[in-house]
Amino acid sequence: MSNRVFLTEDNLPFCKGCGHSLISESTDRALQKLNMQLLDVVMVTDIGCHGIIDKCFRTHTVHGLHGRSVALASGISLALNNPQKKVIVYIGDGGATIGMQHLLDAAHNNFNMTVVLHNNMLYGMTGGQPSEFTPKGFKTLSQPAGRTKSGVDICEMVKAAGAPYVSRVIGIGDISDALAEAFSRN
Repeated sequence: MSNRVFLTEDNLPFCKGCGHSLISESTDRALQKLNMQLLDVVMVTDIGCHGIIDKCFRTHTVHGLHGRSVALASGISLALNNPQKKVIVYIGDGGATIGMQHLLDAAHNNFNMTVVLHNNMLYGMTGGQPSEFTPKGFKTLSQPAGRTKSGVDICEMVKAAGAPYVSRVIGIGDISDALAEAFSRN
């Protein structure tokens, strides 16, 4: 992609067709639409495919333990205490399951950050087991007939915890407008 500002010109480290590339490219465009400056953005990631993007962002980046990116971002947000700075968390459904209490606390306390949950509805790096967010009937490698029980609706959970803005976006096409809307909320 040309016209990158927040991403380097390097090839993105994701597998062909992976939604993480779409989210990363759309994040770059969304931040451009908001006229953000490189060093006014802190990108926080953890373990998972989404987390290997760190080296491709020109912004500040912090890479933490699995499931702890929201907790790290909460501390960064409190330390910065500056609404002009944009703290963005990338977390997968595995990390979000591990760090669910961090998500709920961040929503409840309305920390100045945006969490982008890359939910592919399975634990892709460990063999395709269903995650806590996998809906009933969704087929994975370990459950080829489909999941037999309902998954947790994380959007409803963080909304109930007090998140001021929650949105579910299907990762097809350019989602930069949806991300810009989310980033502009805090």
